[in-house]
Amino acid sequence: MVIAYVPEQGRHGLRILPPLDINKLAQETGDLEEVFLLVYGPGATPTRPKDLRWSLAWRVSNGGWKHIHVTAENTLYDPQMPWRYVYWGPQNKTAELDNCKARRMSLGVMDVATRRRIKALAWEVGVAKPNRQWTGQHWIIALLHKLYENKVLTQAQWSKAIAQAPHRTC
Repeated sequence: MVIAYVPEQGRHGLRILPPLDINKLAQETGDLEEVFLLVYGPGATPTRPKDLRWSLAWRVSNGGWKHIHVTAENTLYDPQMPWRYVYWGPQNKTAELDNCKARRMSLGVMDVATRRRIKALAWEVGVAKPNRQWTGQHWIIALLHKLYENKVLTQAQWSKAIAQAPHRTC
């Protein structure tokens, strides 16, 4: 199956607001921070292993976390794409409880300049039209590959994290 990408990382034509970002309350620190690949467990409904949500994340101030991932959005007003994946950009959240439930695979300890580079490169990763094959995991894997290509991560760093990710079947 051919993968078709959507304009503006899924944001094109949306009539919904982006998720709430608490950037002013939980800001990026200048400290060294460990960056994680997070894999969230299945929710209340049955989930295929490749549908588990993946995210890159690191701690920010006031107990918050910076998250980089795509989200699934309902767009029932669009008959061509009644739901889609969207990259809204990096989001700060106070989601410690959710992060405790997520499995964490370390990508290493990184300075603020490196974390800014991760955020910038995430804007360059395409988001595909939903097709029951391509998932948010594919987006994270593409981002990790881009980080490797740009010498932000080593092959060993991202290969180890992917190998440790639970329930991976994509």
